[in-house]
Amino acid sequence: MVVGCYLTCMNSPLQREETMARASFFSGNKVTEADVRSAETPPETRTHVPMPHGEFLDNVLSVLRGQQWEVTSQQFGLDKGKLDDVVYPMARLFGVLKVQKEDVVTGDEYQLAIGIRNAHDKRVTAGMVGGLSVMVCDNLDFFGDFGTSHKHTVNIRHELPARLWQVVCKLTEAHSNHRVAIDSYKAREISDTESHDLIVQCADRGVYPWQFGEKVLSEYRKPRHEAFEERTVWAFNNAVTEILKARRVSELPTSMSRFHALAKDVCMN
Repeated sequence: MVVGCYLTCMNSPLQREETMARASFFSGNKVTEADVRSAETPPETRTHVPMPHGEFLDNVLSVLRGQQWEVTSQQFGLDKGKLDDVVYPMARLFGVLKVQKEDVVTGDEYQLAIGIRNAHDKRVTAGMVGGLSVMVCDNLDFFGDFGTSHKHTVNIRHELPARLWQVVCKLTEAHSNHRVAIDSYKAREISDTESHDLIVQCADRGVYPWQFGEKVLSEYRKPRHEAFEERTVWAFNNAVTEILKARRVSELPTSMSRFHALAKDVCMN
């Protein structure tokens, strides 16, 4: 499971994106880096400067290398988009890059990850977020409070690299915060009554649609992964992400931000 890639700040355009391609963590169209770099880019206009996916990826990789982060694996998804009545089959990009650094120890249970996205159709800003990848299942859980994005305007090439640099600077610090939160989730046992209340509260607060509640409860009661059989907030968290992986990647940042706000309250009580 990927725990920890918040596509935030949550008040930014990042939470208003439309349908995006699903990375191979989901059931969508997995593509190669070569596919990403070969995607057609629409022509620039006075107000819209679509950044080629390959150029965007180069910006991300350059920032990571500049701060001595090593990419251990990468996965990408592409989806179509429409601009000025022209359909571009690979207009929208989503990617997850697992990363490591010599002086940042994560242990056997999880590792760090970077989430990226870009688009050519004016519907999605270019952005990057950081978090954790839990090596038990194959879900995404956006977990954190930092990230960046930039509209495809005339100054994107000047301003985006600096914004990406700031996100990577925060990655180590955020990792420490994630570990504290995860430890509190694991330590907080929840009763059947509390788990039922959480199901309702998650639906009330827009973590997932009401019809997902029964699925989450079923996954929590009988998890498909033995590591999540204990009745804790951590197990409930993983039940939520297990079910939500069937939704669009674009909806996960807002959904999981809302969930973790609830989880924090539960752990404090």
